[in-house]
Amino acid sequence: MHRPPSWLLAPGLILLSACAQQPPAPTDSCAALFAAFHAATAANRDAQQHRLAAFPGLRSDRLLAALGPAAATPAARRLWLQRLAASDREASAIERGNLPAAQRGALPDEAGLEACRRRQVERLAADRLAFARAVEAARVPADYRGWARALGLYPLARPFYRRAIAAWQGEALAQQAPTDSPRWRAYRPQADVTPAGPPALDDDALGLPQASPTQLAALFARHAPQLRIEQRSAADHPGTPRFAADGRRTFATQPTAYRRHTWSRLDGRWHLQLVYQWWFRERPARGTLDIYAGELDGLLWRVTLDARGNALLYDAIHPCGCWHALFLPADSPLRFRQPADAEQRLARRLAVDGRQAPTLWLRGGDHALLWVDGRDSPWPADGYRFAALDELRRLPHPDGRRSLYGPDGLVPGSQRLERWLLWPSGVISPGAMRQWGRHATAFVGQAHFDDPDLLGRYFTLPK
Repeated sequence: MHRPPSWLLAPGLILLSACAQQPPAPTDSCAALFAAFHAATAANRDAQQHRLAAFPGLRSDRLLAALGPAAATPAARRLWLQRLAASDREASAIERGNLPAAQRGALPDEAGLEACRRRQVERLAADRLAFARAVEAARVPADYRGWARALGLYPLARPFYRRAIAAWQGEALAQQAPTDSPRWRAYRPQADVTPAGPPALDDDALGLPQASPTQLAALFARHAPQLRIEQRSAADHPGTPRFAADGRRTFATQPTAYRRHTWSRLDGRWHLQLVYQWWFRERPARGTLDIYAGELDGLLWRVTLDARGNALLYDAIHPCGCWHALFLPADSPLRFRQPADAEQRLARRLAVDGRQAPTLWLRGGDHALLWVDGRDSPWPADGYRFAALDELRRLPHPDGRRSLYGPDGLVPGSQRLERWLLWPSGVISPGAMRQWGRHATAFVGQAHFDDPDLLGRYFTLPK
């Protein structure tokens, strides 16, 4: 029997060698471990990230979903996978910690879950086809219900939504600068960090400008706005949600700005963003039947930075995702454009430039953002502290820790009666307070506040 020539054997040997070097795929035992963990923590599921069903140990969000398709180099692919594993590690720790202590002992060991995450990352980093499937699986489902739009005859309701949005924008355009008086109580950030000059930020392998913890703290201090809040009742004092000794949710009037950072893509370039959120105890009812009244209220304020650390763009929403408002600093080079296929938006240019932290004027009662300028208060101001927005995912509780949010990403008990009018929009429980990553911001079409390409639909940089 003749042996085949060595050149015929070479491709097969190379293929076998490559297969031998491939990291082993996570076994069925890994899938079983994560399935057991998810089942045991279902009641405390953290909804901030999206689990990749076919890839145990990885979770995504809209930022990561946008980054995956462009991860073209081995370093970028590995970093992207490591970020997905880190998201799962963080969320799993929160879900584990929010269980009563007596139930944690039955959970799969964290060391075993972490070993499965590492194997998943190594396998996908080495397998381009499997990586492509993970990129597809990382896409985050929309926070809209298709069946609601179908049953609610959405095409018939859409003109009503357009008129309501136009009326709100007309009211905003007609708004005049509030007359300063002591009834507009002032809040400014406590000076825990001295704002620094323009930071030098380096891009990582995915193209995201990265700031060190010290740089981030300085940027948050530099751009933290002053609040002027009209005082009508005790509900107009900003504070923080808490859990009482009996396990019920309560509210402490300790002025707090919850913060996180993220990124937005404008004309193909990534920009660092700073997010500030304030809470109020409630939106009091104005009458017998106020469909907007209910527990908890607040404001999210976001600052998109340029390469020098100056504000390029501001935008704001209510914690339900409603009332998306856009503001351009006086010196911003951005130009507004209204896409034909997107919900109508209004962008107002301010008198303050991007190097100066603005003043936000909030109406008493409904805490609507009425006006933005640079006026300082002539009266003494209260200080507000900074806290990580992620603290709300693991608040102290009599049973240990508990998230402010439910497994669906909504704050239990914060639902509004307006949901019965707006459900044909497909938005889940319109008016209810939401967790980061769950803010649907459009009733016409679809939009999400955490979509890194959302602002790029409305703004462009001059060539």
